[in-house]
Order: sequence, then structure tokens, then C-alpha cells
Amino acid sequence: MALATGTVVQLKTGGPEMTINGIIGDANNPIGKTTETGLKMGGYQNGDVYCQWFDDKNELKSGCVKPSMLDEV
Repeated sequence: MALATGTVVQLKTGGPEMTINGIIGDANNPIGKTTETGLKMGGYQNGDVYCQWFDDKNELKSGCVKPSMLDEV
């Protein structure tokens, strides 16, 4: 699976469809220096995937996951 900004993914365990907003450390998929720095300070590493999705209340959520946890939709 080739991960890139805009790719729609889902956790292998299920859940909502998510859109990739960027990949930490990838110059071709920038998520912004401030966001990337904050994610790295939170323990995430280069290659981790930053996603956004809407929950069941239609509220926008975001989070970062390991690429091995995702399937492309």
C-alpha cells in the first residue's frame, strides 16, 4: 500500500474511514512543522501517519497511527 496525503484508510480492526493528512518526516506529505513537532514530542516517529475523520456525531477528529495498522479503502 502506497500511503500519501489524501489516501482514504481504515484501521485493520475497523472503525471510520479516515483521510491521510500527512506522514511524519515525509517532505512530500507535509503536515506543518508545528503539528509535526507536537506529534514527535508526543512520541510519534517518522513514518507514522496523521489522519482525520468524522465521528458518529459528525465532529472532526484527528490522530496519528502506525502505517502497519491501516488498510487502504
